[in-house]
Amino acid sequence: MSANAPQIVTVTCPACQTRYQASAQSIIDVGQDPRLKTMLLQGRLNVGICPNCGTAGMLSVPLAYHDPEKELLLVLIPQGPRMNEDERQRTIGRMSNAIMDSLPAQERKGYLLRPRLFLSLDSLIEAILEADGITPEMLEAQQEKLRLIASMIEVADDALQLAALVGQNEAKIDYEFFALLALQLQAAEQRGEEELADKLSGVRGVLLERTETGREVAEQQQALGTALVGLDEEELTREDLLRRILATDPEHEERVLNVLISLARPLIDYQFFQLLTARIDRAEEEAATERAERLKTIRARILEITQELDAQVRIETQVRARLLSEMLQSQEPKNTIRAHIDEIDDVFMSVLAASIAQNEQEHPEVAERLLGVRNLIVEVLEESAPPELRFISRLLEADYPDETRRMLADNQAMVTPQVLGMMEALVGDLETRGEAEAGEKLSGILAQAQLMV
Repeated sequence: MSANAPQIVTVTCPACQTRYQASAQSIIDVGQDPRLKTMLLQGRLNVGICPNCGTAGMLSVPLAYHDPEKELLLVLIPQGPRMNEDERQRTIGRMSNAIMDSLPAQERKGYLLRPRLFLSLDSLIEAILEADGITPEMLEAQQEKLRLIASMIEVADDALQLAALVGQNEAKIDYEFFALLALQLQAAEQRGEEELADKLSGVRGVLLERTETGREVAEQQQALGTALVGLDEEELTREDLLRRILATDPEHEERVLNVLISLARPLIDYQFFQLLTARIDRAEEEAATERAERLKTIRARILEITQELDAQVRIETQVRARLLSEMLQSQEPKNTIRAHIDEIDDVFMSVLAASIAQNEQEHPEVAERLLGVRNLIVEVLEESAPPELRFISRLLEADYPDETRRMLADNQAMVTPQVLGMMEALVGDLETRGEAEAGEKLSGILAQAQLMV
């Protein structure tokens, strides 16, 4: 029995005082559903949206967090005038008992009787992160970088102020800073916030030019970009791949090798090594000792990387095959899928597709069960997707143009600039993946939505 079932609570909107009902998670058992931990840390859990004015905010509800692997039971009881001490203790007891009742007898340990109490969500999250090895000092350092990014955004339109701010804080601008900046830029683009995305892009350009770390990042990206140009084209050959590898600046060779081989692994075969060995033989015949040694070093490194990749693929395939077997044997496959949702990736879906194809002819009943698992995975993924993505998904399933037009008219509150931006990004993504028909359909739906805004 799962302790993670959500409950319905009554909420009063702080902006317009409208009372409405919302779904809230009172128990997070990481052992049963790890996805809930991610949602909590990302601020996507227990969020209420007022149906009257659209105000969104975190719901102030009691919450129990259980991580059996770390033997951690944390309880959040938000401060408020409506709950006295007796009610607080009863709430803690009810949630603790629900978690214990969901566990087998042998897993009911002493720590479950001593939950740690928290009065604010921030302090609860700090405790969760600290158990993961993320200290308050590490969080504060990251927050300081985020505050610096916010300051740069404020002066992004003033070149002199931005240059001065960058100069004063260059010691803080490291690779992690660029990673945080890239995440914010990506998020702004996905939300359709063009003005913010433009400012972040401008800040990034200044940092690439004016900081030492930025210049290193720019050099690595330039080397990688040169090596990757046209890599996805169908006519890429082994000769072309080898030429790209050998043209790489030795300073960036390791990074480029890892990326190129990961992306073009099917081309790294016996014929490829024959081409490379021929280059080594020619260099030795010409007495070009230094070039021959570099080529031998590259050959040895390519062999190491391919062996590492192949071993990793074999391990991942075996792990995903065992997971698929667990789903097939489970009495509650949907709960099993939810518990392992973070492990359902391209490798898993490849294993699933191959298993369906292998069983379609000789074991159709097994193939049907596998198709059932695939359908359940789609359902679970849609459950965890933001409402905007679920709405776009339903639009793609509807008949175009009449049914999609009706759905857009019936859900005008969902047709926001953010949704339009997500549609634009998805159109490009579908076209890039070769799903031209779906991209064309979504492009038409986007045009319908734009007329309504």
